[in-house]
Amino acid sequence: MAFNYLETPYYPSFPELKALISSKFNVLDAYIDEKGIPNFIISPEITKENFKKASKEFMKLNLMPFLRKEENRYVIKILLKPFERKGKSNLLNLILLSATLGTIFLAGYYSFINTPILKEILMKSENAFLQAALFTISLFAIIGLHESGHILACKIHGLTFSLPYFIPGPPPFGTFGAIVSLKSPPTNKDELFDIGFAGPFAGFIATILIAILSFQLGFLVPEAEVAVWEQQKLVQRMDWPKSPLLFEILLPLIRQIPQGFRLVLTQIEFAAWVGALLTFLNILPIWQLDGGHVARAIFGASGHKVASLIGLIILIFSGYWFFALFLLLWMFGSGRGVIGAEPLDDVSPLSNSRKILYILSIVMLILCFIAFPF
Repeated sequence: MAFNYLETPYYPSFPELKALISSKFNVLDAYIDEKGIPNFIISPEITKENFKKASKEFMKLNLMPFLRKEENRYVIKILLKPFERKGKSNLLNLILLSATLGTIFLAGYYSFINTPILKEILMKSENAFLQAALFTISLFAIIGLHESGHILACKIHGLTFSLPYFIPGPPPFGTFGAIVSLKSPPTNKDELFDIGFAGPFAGFIATILIAILSFQLGFLVPEAEVAVWEQQKLVQRMDWPKSPLLFEILLPLIRQIPQGFRLVLTQIEFAAWVGALLTFLNILPIWQLDGGHVARAIFGASGHKVASLIGLIILIFSGYWFFALFLLLWMFGSGRGVIGAEPLDDVSPLSNSRKILYILSIVMLILCFIAFPF
């Protein structure tokens, strides 16, 4: 996301800044470094909540205070707050939303009419446009809830954000997901964790619900008949790892399959499959992906780099080498390399409850893992 600066920004003089910082913290020393950035050495008694409260006040003055630990010293660096120009139109967001709904609908339509088992046998009386609409609702519910998770986390922490930028795509998915951009940085590691975790978690819950619905709507077909369809390549059996472990666990809990029968699923299941894939890709601990934000909050700057490397290796060995290559090009094209999102307060530790919650992100990664199926 590109930020635009004020043409004539307010920037206090160094003495004014020192007085401002001293009103909030115990300043031990102050200087301007070689980059022209004001630095203030403060006593280490600072608490997470005190800095959070103070940072909100600084942000109102278009100032961003970065708290860092350097050589056993606590340093606050003051930078000018970037911002978007006022009055920016949301027209692009609406255009992308409409386009994405259209491409998902087309993907659902072409998928249905090109699946003879559904169109000509199991669902021959069903309207193709209606089935495309159901696919669109199912998949968009997953993506929409994913983005809503990010937005809710931002609202809870008082962070400003953009509307989602939905990304249309070709069949068979019809979309590449969506992006919500932060307009203000997270204050601390807790906020960074929440922003990264909330989206995949909301999408994961939505995926479970859509998967349950798809299992209920599936058709029980004698195994012998399904075997003939498989020989004719009219249907393809998708087991783990090309289908998520989540489905293997859920199916016997949701629907009992009589002996001698197989469950043939509709497009709703494919929407849930895409949802699981998006959750898997997003929760990987790579760079600026959602899982990368979570890893940055958990492991810090150096640990985040190692986690990103591990995530890229998982991508490559899962068959998604093209996505790994895209991320690498994006990383180094950004000029930041592997450096992930940074909170203002990079000193205060992550809460213990979030460290425990990190286990759930690993569980989601395992349950939604899908090897490249094509």
